[in-house]
Amino acid sequence: MKIVVYPHDLDIGGSQLNAIELAAAVQALGHECIVFGRPGSLCARIDELGLEFVAAPEPGRRPSPRVVRALRRLVVERGIDVVHGYEWPPALEAALAVDPLPDVAVVTTVMSMAIAPFIPKWMPLLVGTQQILAAEHIRGRAAAQLMEPPVDLAANHPLPAAEIDAFKRQRGLDDRPVVAVVSRLVPDLKAEGIFSAIELAGDLVDRAPFQLLIVGEGRSRADMEAAAAAAHAHSGRKSIVFTGELADPRAAYATADIMIGMGGSALRSLAFGKPLIVQGEHGFFRALSPATVDTFRWQGWYGVGAAAQDGVATLRAELLPLLDDPALRRERGEFGRRVVEDFSLTTAARHLVTVYRDAVASAPGQKRRLGAAAASGLRIGAYYARRRIQKLRGNRRADDFNAAPVAAAAPPPSRPQGDARSDGPILYFAGVRWDTLAGTDRHLVSALAARRPVIWVDTATSLLSLRRHRGPRSSEPQDNVTRLRVFTLPGPQRPILRAIGDRRRARAARRHLRGNGLAPSAVIASTTAPILPLVANLPGRKVFYETDDSVAAGALWGVSSAYLHAAREKNLAAADLVVAVTPQLARHLQRRSEPAQWLPNGAELQRFRDIPRTPADEVGLTGPVAGVIGQFNARIDLNLLGAVQEAGISLLLVGPRWFETAADNAAFDELIARPGVRWIDAVPREELPRYLGALDVGLTPYRDSMFNRRSYPLKTIEYLAAGIPAVATDIAVVDGLDDRYVRVADRAGFVTAVREALSGDVDRAAIAASVAGHDWNDRADRLLRLIDGDDTEGSR
Repeated sequence: MKIVVYPHDLDIGGSQLNAIELAAAVQALGHECIVFGRPGSLCARIDELGLEFVAAPEPGRRPSPRVVRALRRLVVERGIDVVHGYEWPPALEAALAVDPLPDVAVVTTVMSMAIAPFIPKWMPLLVGTQQILAAEHIRGRAAAQLMEPPVDLAANHPLPAAEIDAFKRQRGLDDRPVVAVVSRLVPDLKAEGIFSAIELAGDLVDRAPFQLLIVGEGRSRADMEAAAAAAHAHSGRKSIVFTGELADPRAAYATADIMIGMGGSALRSLAFGKPLIVQGEHGFFRALSPATVDTFRWQGWYGVGAAAQDGVATLRAELLPLLDDPALRRERGEFGRRVVEDFSLTTAARHLVTVYRDAVASAPGQKRRLGAAAASGLRIGAYYARRRIQKLRGNRRADDFNAAPVAAAAPPPSRPQGDARSDGPILYFAGVRWDTLAGTDRHLVSALAARRPVIWVDTATSLLSLRRHRGPRSSEPQDNVTRLRVFTLPGPQRPILRAIGDRRRARAARRHLRGNGLAPSAVIASTTAPILPLVANLPGRKVFYETDDSVAAGALWGVSSAYLHAAREKNLAAADLVVAVTPQLARHLQRRSEPAQWLPNGAELQRFRDIPRTPADEVGLTGPVAGVIGQFNARIDLNLLGAVQEAGISLLLVGPRWFETAADNAAFDELIARPGVRWIDAVPREELPRYLGALDVGLTPYRDSMFNRRSYPLKTIEYLAAGIPAVATDIAVVDGLDDRYVRVADRAGFVTAVREALSGDVDRAAIAASVAGHDWNDRADRLLRLIDGDDTEGSR
């Protein structure tokens, strides 16, 4: 892909540096990145990273028509696929620039502590904290994603002692502990905490003397230097050093014994193994520790205290234990270094490429949304009018979206806790009918039914299909499972009729419960329909179980993502327990400070245990045989399967095909026509062991998409349960599986990984044993523990 990255300015700052370093990391993954913007001090870094720079004209009032014209000209001349704007002015200018270009995508990143309301809701939006992401999802931004500030762990690391000593000599630092702050010195958001640190440096000169190193530049520097002079006069000893802006502040991070910071600067300090005190506003300071890390993963590396005047006392309480105890400093520094591994620049770049690919795929449907454009225009007009009034009153703030952070808002109420009656049945609203292809819902309910009665409520079916779906409205398809069939008006997937069908499902469930004198112990919604609000008055815990990222699947399913998003948000708001199939999806669904839970897919281990080997010639192939058992649709990377065949490895493909585009259908036809490739359409589930027995290695060749990154492939567990080693693209989630038997590779290394799996010794019994504990019975047990509130184990 060809990408234009457009930071809001190119002076030193966290958002700008993130934009440039991410662009370089994306370019290292094989894409072309151009940086567009007004020249500034970061141009040297752009050149150092080997990125092309194109200067933008002076903007004037934002959004700027002259910038829009220059950006559109660049996009057309260079054949750009994606324009990525950072913060709201570049975001709007990027949207206007590409609006007439149907195949060009636009993405925006906002690292401010709140999101400008006039950024169009259809735009793919990346935000810096889980809390902001939750707020934006609740406001209706279906295309919002999390992109925490990344850290270049290759460039940021502890420095040799000689370099640290040289920096200390240059800055006049002595042997006292160094407490460092690397920040823009501006009034909004930053200055309050730095003033508290300056005052404390003077107060502690006798009790626990330290040196305060302040790295950065900005409008508040003169006031800070005056406060430092007053602290020096009060204490009688110089302890505060200003360096100004450093183009490369790594020596400052490495010199520090303790860091104070927020946002990207706080995270960057962790790469140097330094203990961190997170700074916020209104007197907020809190040290990073195992007890506080989940708070920061939720609200970001920032916080809001009770009052600004508490800042010095709060910082004293957090800082003194670290100043007094070198061992604690070392322990906290090592902990921070482990935490920052999750924020690596390489991982963030791969995530960003997925966002770009999804944005390009959906670009044609995002343009010319006149209603959204009008709403954005009205909001930005109101914004400028409000700013003008504030200026007249003398209370306008320079950094207004950082001035009203999401973290300062009142927290949402805790999830309601429904009464979990362990003697009552589980009411299960499935995403499919009972008699459709058995998937996650059927497998899980079958296992739950061995433990508690389950009432399964079908999706609503058109009354026109009554003849085709004959049978009683209530039946028992297996022991301890009651199936309720629901019929509704024709067209149950149409917007208005869909809501009628949902209400009929809820009514059928209530009628059955009332008629049999039953009260459910739990109500589980494993459906895209907004069902939980319709049954909120029923007893039992309300559980929302997301088995796929349903919103990301909208295009794949041909369903409106706006509807899917709104429905999911209703279920999330009504649920007191949220469960997701992968850790990544669970985090994406977090709407309050308490996390969602992870419940991965399982497998019918007994069905696949000790299956006999099937000779390759019985399926029309010669060994060795690699294969895919499952459905073939847009999720599967057909190019990778073609590369496996070209490597001389036979391919067995078993399952139905569901391609939406002519290009994908043609590609699949070409693949299955090749020698050494055998495709077998859908087969009864009882016949799957025969085909699994023919495989020497099972494949999970997922394409790169956000939907796939949040999916837990059932097929991978089934390969292992059958004693077959597996190879998956690095898109597929394999958390909890034994990496001795599951090789994970990027596209370039996929065929090599398949060859390695085929060349190694295979202990089928050991492979099968590696997924013991991944049975659907184990999943049912964990879900019941979560429902009953006594889950003491981590997800597996």
